[in-house]
Amino acid sequence: MDLKPMSLLSEKQQTNEELRSEEGAKEMFINAPGTGDRLIIAGSGNVALNIYKIASILGYSITLIDHRAETLTRERFPEASKLLLGNIVELLEACDITETTSIVLVTYNHEFDLPALQAVVKSQARYIGVLGNKRKVTAYFSKLKILGIYEELIDRVHIPIGLDLGGQLAAEIALAAVAEIQAVKYGRPGGFVIIKHVSKEIEKHDELF
Repeated sequence: MDLKPMSLLSEKQQTNEELRSEEGAKEMFINAPGTGDRLIIAGSGNVALNIYKIASILGYSITLIDHRAETLTRERFPEASKLLLGNIVELLEACDITETTSIVLVTYNHEFDLPALQAVVKSQARYIGVLGNKRKVTAYFSKLKILGIYEELIDRVHIPIGLDLGGQLAAEIALAAVAEIQAVKYGRPGGFVIIKHVSKEIEKHDELF
């Protein structure tokens, strides 16, 4: 498969390193301040784009993986830490996934969602979410069980992705997804905030709060 060249970064977002693997995958790196949290998004469609935009505001170091050069571009994802173009499953398997990594699987037409899930379900990822409907959810879980994946691993996968906020637009789905990622990060249920007692927890606010 011929891969189109990746778009060049602006002078403000200079490339530190550009590598092409033997399989033809290409990755680009940029300097970006962050929180230490990492987000890997498999897919580069509209839902992926909106998840990227919201997660960028929150300071995530974001890696996007896809096999479609037409949507995986620097113009589309200017602040992403890495854009990995090539075989989605192989690139996911090569990623360094730690306990501060969140993974979102939103591949085109759900084509690679299941094999991508199989590639990361045993990882240390703090969060794994998959965009899918009820039929696909049942099929995914059934397949994982057939493959002998332990129930506790399957239970930590969020399918379909996102908190129950309502809405069906790409931006609304993305908002629900990132909200769920944040809830998992902080160990919260994701419900309404109700003050029932005085909290002794030390709150952290930014300088513009």
